Amino acid sequence: MPDLPKKVQIYVGIVIVAGGGFLYYWTLNITPSGDVLKGLLFWAILVIVVESLPIPLQHGGFMTLGFPVVYATLLIYGPGISSWIAISGTVIGVGRTQRQPWYRVLFNAAQLTLSVSVAWVIFRQTGGTLVTTDSISYVLPVIPSAAAYFIVNTFSVQIALALQQKVSPLDMWLANVKWTAPNYLAQTPIAFLMAVIYRQIAWWAVLFLFFPLYIAYYVYKLYTDMRREHLNTLEALAAAVEARDPYTEKHSKRMAEYAVATARTLGLSIDKVETLRYAAILHDIGKIGINDRILGKPESLTEKEWLEVKEHSRIGTDILSQIGSFRKASKLVYYHHERYNGEGYPEKLRGEDIPVGARILAVVDAYDAMTSKRPYRPAYSHQRAVAELKKKMGIQFDEKVVEAFLEVLNQNAT
Repeated sequence: MPDLPKKVQIYVGIVIVAGGGFLYYWTLNITPSGDVLKGLLFWAILVIVVESLPIPLQHGGFMTLGFPVVYATLLIYGPGISSWIAISGTVIGVGRTQRQPWYRVLFNAAQLTLSVSVAWVIFRQTGGTLVTTDSISYVLPVIPSAAAYFIVNTFSVQIALALQQKVSPLDMWLANVKWTAPNYLAQTPIAFLMAVIYRQIAWWAVLFLFFPLYIAYYVYKLYTDMRREHLNTLEALAAAVEARDPYTEKHSKRMAEYAVATARTLGLSIDKVETLRYAAILHDIGKIGINDRILGKPESLTEKEWLEVKEHSRIGTDILSQIGSFRKASKLVYYHHERYNGEGYPEKLRGEDIPVGARILAVVDAYDAMTSKRPYRPAYSHQRAVAELKKKMGIQFDEKVVEAFLEVLNQNAT
């Protein structure tokens, strides 16, 4: 695991050892039989199919529709067979293992075993019994058991991602998988029906339940594709604005990278970081309403021209506020030219009254502008730009933001 930070290596190692221990214990309690072997083959094929169609999550990791299949086997056979079926999906699933190193495959197998184990313990403690040919057990224990599976399964992965990205595990979990909770709950009855149908009707009847599962998969995929296209659209809009001015080429892309890294250094939540990313990409969208002659003017602007340029933050806000998903970002765009001492525009806000995202944009925008060539001056050196940022701390810029940004620059330089 050489590519992982030390904390992540330790955490992954603990999960692998714990999952391996539970797997060994449950395996010792398996009683082999023809029914068990037939069921193992049938359910393993199903889980391999669904696990081969992963859906990437926004901040890392992925999700599949393996839960109802694995949970159905837990209700039929108990944790031993269920763990091995879950592992077969994560190990053999073509869509996942081809791009993953060995320790990630082991980690995924271990955390699935832990999820099955915790779900089984809660299921039994709340009075649950296996589904048989003449008994469907109690339904109520399924609810807390499935909830436990969901929490362990998703949170264990998000902890690893959070340690790797140096953010709060809870924040990562809320940002990445909170929207999947209702879908997990919706899949729980399907898992229960799978177990009952398999035991009391026939194995082939289980396949009919894959129609609603496929619909759920399709909805998941549409959602993630929409978010990806969302960001692509943002970048295309920014590129259209920058195409009018060759001196600002890729300015928004650099802004987004600097702003996100600075926000993470300051410990902002993932949702705020994502809003900031949108604002950084589109912070100059309002320049679409500014005359090209003014934007490309090689000499100093007149007072009237400068007043027109200052309107770009308002124009940008008017554009973005019409789109529901950009409304939070539009506020950062509106205030990103405010100064810490209250002498900026458009509202002359002061200090902490300026949204932290806007304070971050002000710093990274100033640095990128200074280190880029302009029609009226050559680009500043890195050292000169940093000196200017330090000189204006507490005046134009928030000192904490400048320090966090300089930390980002130092990390990138090493």
